[in-house]
Amino acid sequence: MVGRMTRTLIISLALVIGVAAPLSAAETVRDHLWLFGVPADGPRLYYEAAGYRGGSRITPAEAAFWLDVPNLMFITQDWNRPPQMARETAWKAKTTKEQYAISFEPLERVLWAAVGSSGRGGLAELPDIVALARQHPNLAGVYLDDFVTRARRRPDGGWVGVPAMSVADLQAMRQQLDSVGRPLEVWTTIYSREFDPKHPDFHDCEPPLAESLEHFDVLVFWTWKSDELVDLEKNLALLEAIKPKRCRIALGIYLWDYAGIDEEKKKSDPTYQMGKPVPLDLMEHQCRLGLKWLQEGRVSDLVILGVATIDQGVPTAPWMRDWIREHGGKVLNR
Repeated sequence: MVGRMTRTLIISLALVIGVAAPLSAAETVRDHLWLFGVPADGPRLYYEAAGYRGGSRITPAEAAFWLDVPNLMFITQDWNRPPQMARETAWKAKTTKEQYAISFEPLERVLWAAVGSSGRGGLAELPDIVALARQHPNLAGVYLDDFVTRARRRPDGGWVGVPAMSVADLQAMRQQLDSVGRPLEVWTTIYSREFDPKHPDFHDCEPPLAESLEHFDVLVFWTWKSDELVDLEKNLALLEAIKPKRCRIALGIYLWDYAGIDEEKKKSDPTYQMGKPVPLDLMEHQCRLGLKWLQEGRVSDLVILGVATIDQGVPTAPWMRDWIREHGGKVLNR
């Protein structure tokens, strides 16, 4: 997008005037921004429960363009997951997944969900992703969302979940990705409640989560409840202590607090149930720390969620766009 066009223009001008162009332009903050995107109007019920009615029509590619973010994670959901390509090739000129991939071609990098929201998906999604990666060089890998899933209470009262894919599945997935013939990465979601035993909602994992972590290239660290963002610094240090050495950390930045309660709206709107925009002071807090850690190299990328906030009047969306305008062009000297 803007970053790619700027670099291309610099190199082209240098060639015209006979000046040797640098082999690569310096990386900026924008180069390491990602949008966590779902199909249009995917999370309608979450926003309607908070009084943001009418649905959303913006697509993932449109949302990335609006924010000026060059990288995208395309996350599928049970209720609007594109069908398997094999089911559509007999009658469609381009399958639904191919149509999505075409809309993503202007983007720098795309990760495609093998495991979507609520931990659904798995190896069955891999053949289509591999086929798309062979056709689209900007498809850079896969994303495994909600990796620890199906939480249940143990007899001692604690919560325990299981990985969405076994270690054997992760190894088989890597083998399929290797068949593309170029490096493809595996990213996954991890919440503070999954690695901090002192967290009030701590979810243990059986088998232990540590057995799976070595199979990921990037752990995207999310804070589910916005009032827990005050613990970001402590929680990043905890994650740094347990992650495999070769594994990078990206910081997930929510624009919407799915579990939060807007007390004022609850009083004024009898249909209100739950959910609210992340308070702007906490938006500033998480983005300030994210920028600092990105510059220091403690996190590799910043991941912004989500698409449907943009065209429903949620105030954190324009706030985020203004933040990107202010900081996106800053050079990373790390």
